[in-house]
Amino acid sequence: MKLFRKYSLLTLLAFSSVPQPAGAAALRISPIGVDIRSDERAAAVTIFNSDNEPVTLQVRLYKWRQVDGEDRLEQATDLIASPPSLTIAPNKSFTLRVARPSTGAVGGELSYRLFIDELPKPIDPRAVSQGVRMVLRTSMPVFVVDKTAVAKLTWHVWEDKGGVHAEATNSGLRHAKIGGLRLELADGSALTLAQGLAGYVLAGSTKRFNYQPSAGSSAAHLKPGDRVTVIAKNDLLDIREPIAAEVR
Repeated sequence: MKLFRKYSLLTLLAFSSVPQPAGAAALRISPIGVDIRSDERAAAVTIFNSDNEPVTLQVRLYKWRQVDGEDRLEQATDLIASPPSLTIAPNKSFTLRVARPSTGAVGGELSYRLFIDELPKPIDPRAVSQGVRMVLRTSMPVFVVDKTAVAKLTWHVWEDKGGVHAEATNSGLRHAKIGGLRLELADGSALTLAQGLAGYVLAGSTKRFNYQPSAGSSAAHLKPGDRVTVIAKNDLLDIREPIAAEVR
């Protein structure tokens, strides 16, 4: 039995418009997520090095699951990133391939994370002071999917001593990409859980989102049975679902 290694999902540093760690390579990656249909063998990811120095990268693929609302990763054996390491010259691009060893029926969707890590440059012993050099790590989703699969979400909202929580259960066969998540309360006020990307709810999985009050704002105080409306976007689809909140 293979053991799962648990990772936090890292912030995606994919385009030059996103702040990069000081001293890290300047990379542009397109697309920032990969979808491979079940009747396809491969997809391509283009990496452009806009730095004035060459950059060496390591590429790894992990199976991605959600267990008890937490993300778990395991080394993938049924999907390959080629090549597993590469060097890109200054102001040059490289096309990375993500491939399936064989095509076959997919009962819904298979989910993965693709990690692209910058490898540190060798230290020059002649240099007096080279400072601290940061390296770049990019993590992006990869899905192998039956084109007919869809996500089906149900929501559960409650408040306890830890705050307000919204939990999405996906009983469908395709992931849901949740953005702009907020809760509209009965009095017309709203709690913002995420202004941009909140996260993914994988097929057949559950994901919990927590409300973090901003500085100076007070926590919500829900009463049992209060009507709360979950408002969000799943890709281009609007989510607006009224439900009864719980208090624990």
